[in-house]
Amino acid sequence: MKKVFLATHNAGKIERYKKLLANTGLALEIFTPEDFGLASIEVEETGKTLMENAERKVHAYFGKVDMPILANDTGFWVKGVGFADAPKRAAVGHGNAKLSKEEAAATMLAFWQDIARTHGGNVDAAWIEAFALLDPDGKMHRVETRRDVILTDRLFGEVHLELPVRALYISKATGKPAAQHTKEEEIFELKPITDALVKLLSASE
Repeated sequence: MKKVFLATHNAGKIERYKKLLANTGLALEIFTPEDFGLASIEVEETGKTLMENAERKVHAYFGKVDMPILANDTGFWVKGVGFADAPKRAAVGHGNAKLSKEEAAATMLAFWQDIARTHGGNVDAAWIEAFALLDPDGKMHRVETRRDVILTDRLFGEVHLELPVRALYISKATGKPAAQHTKEEEIFELKPITDALVKLLSASE
């Protein structure tokens, strides 16, 4: 069974990673920083690109675990705006202990709803993600994905406190709000990521 280390403390990301990796069909054993007493490591996401940030995350744990290290960085692109400077770092609580999870989610939702409203309530958008996988021998593997959506100013379904923006967009892959997806529809929407993970892990040692 292949071991994989997830270079993140974000509970929502860990939950999603585990679901996605379970759908790859690969025999994997997943570990997180908490499993190795590495929860105190924080990574400044100061890279000029999403991929640079993903690489910074995996390098932060290099030499500390003896297995491939996986990380990603995500950007939300909006037509007419580009990559908006969203308040995600503060909103998810990194460096801002004054925000509860509920307050953080509300901050993010308000930000993206305002952008949608400036475009009449609906605007073409896309999740762009960069994934980096670093082998114990220092070999780096990279892949990027894109998922096209429609950002709205409406809330659909229950807000996930770790992934709140899912309540605001409609997936172009399914034609349905992401928050209302069945398990099968969610797997289909996230297929570009699953395919990317298979590619990365198959290339890794």
